[in-house]
Amino acid sequence: MTDPIVMTLSMIMVGQILLSVPVLLTRAKKSVICLPLALFLFANGALAMEPVVSTYFPNWYQLYSALAFPALFVLAPSLWFYVEGITAEKPWQLNSTQARHFVLLWPAILISVVMMFLPKDMHTAIFIDDADLSDPLTCTLMVSILIIILLWLGQCVYTIYRIIHRLVAYRQQLKNVFSNNDDKELNWINWLMFVAISAWLFSLATLFSSSLFDNLLFNLRTESLLLLLLIWSLAHFGLQQKPVLTEYNEKNNLNSTLNNESVSETVLDIESNDNQSGTTPESPKKYQRSALSVEQATRIAGKINNVMENDKLYLDSSLSLQKLANHVAISPNYISQTLNETLSANFFDFVNQWRIEAAKPKIIANKNTVLDIALEVGFNARSSFYKAFKQETGQTPSEYRKQLEKTER
Repeated sequence: MTDPIVMTLSMIMVGQILLSVPVLLTRAKKSVICLPLALFLFANGALAMEPVVSTYFPNWYQLYSALAFPALFVLAPSLWFYVEGITAEKPWQLNSTQARHFVLLWPAILISVVMMFLPKDMHTAIFIDDADLSDPLTCTLMVSILIIILLWLGQCVYTIYRIIHRLVAYRQQLKNVFSNNDDKELNWINWLMFVAISAWLFSLATLFSSSLFDNLLFNLRTESLLLLLLIWSLAHFGLQQKPVLTEYNEKNNLNSTLNNESVSETVLDIESNDNQSGTTPESPKKYQRSALSVEQATRIAGKINNVMENDKLYLDSSLSLQKLANHVAISPNYISQTLNETLSANFFDFVNQWRIEAAKPKIIANKNTVLDIALEVGFNARSSFYKAFKQETGQTPSEYRKQLEKTER
């Protein structure tokens, strides 16, 4: 009999998915990036039904197991497509080259067909009673399942690596165009990756311990709880998340032609092996085709420093590269090139340096809270102010003030 707590958690998972998937499919008409997320949740829903089917519909368990088995091999590709889409600089699109990510799905479907047409007593002996059978068909099937599961594990590890690499590059991209990234960095995916890895490890440990040692090293309740957290996190945050760079590029027309030169360099490409729409190719040498001379870059550097000092643009918490470009009437890619090559800073760090300089006298005066000071000089959060302040000065605001007080004495 299935643990009632495991059953409850499974039902909650299925309910969350039944609520989320229709919403995502409706939104997919406007943004196709919702499709991979819907597919990921649907596949998890199919797998989460196992306790329900085995307990209340045992006669349908063979059909269910055959249909649900391929869902396992949809998880990694669909999660990758979703992360790829929300971090892309261009609208993500479906295309035929993406089919290679589902390479393990086709042998999985073949195995599921064999599972479906197994004699019922043989299916029960293998997948429910865990009996040892020595006939050639059973041995071939079990070896095939073992091999494809190991390949799936390798695919999961590779997908996690690609997601982490993608997020690192994406966050660096944000610093080239935004001065505040608190709500754009997709930090919730870090939590998602931790939960996903933990859930998979618990699942594998449970599977192998039950198969090899006839006991469970880990409680199935823990595994189910982790899976519920995974699904809830992805459904909750995924329904709210928008592709920030895509919207930024579309809004500001950064792909238009200016001075007979593409300005798409303004947003750096994310390194990727995929040459397809919605992903970014390998990064070219920055500004290699730029017509900007050293003298021009020096003048631009002086101009943007002047507007920062005189117009105090850094006080605008929503300041972006495009806003600065509009204010000084200079191409965004020229400003980006000047910041990187002449001032040796990305846009994010350049603006925050001005904010920190504006905050220093306020910190010394000690008349307002750190949060108030942070908001006054253009930061959106206390944590981001602390991080930027320590990066710039090597000290926290309180340490900085105390050191100056000691020096004055």
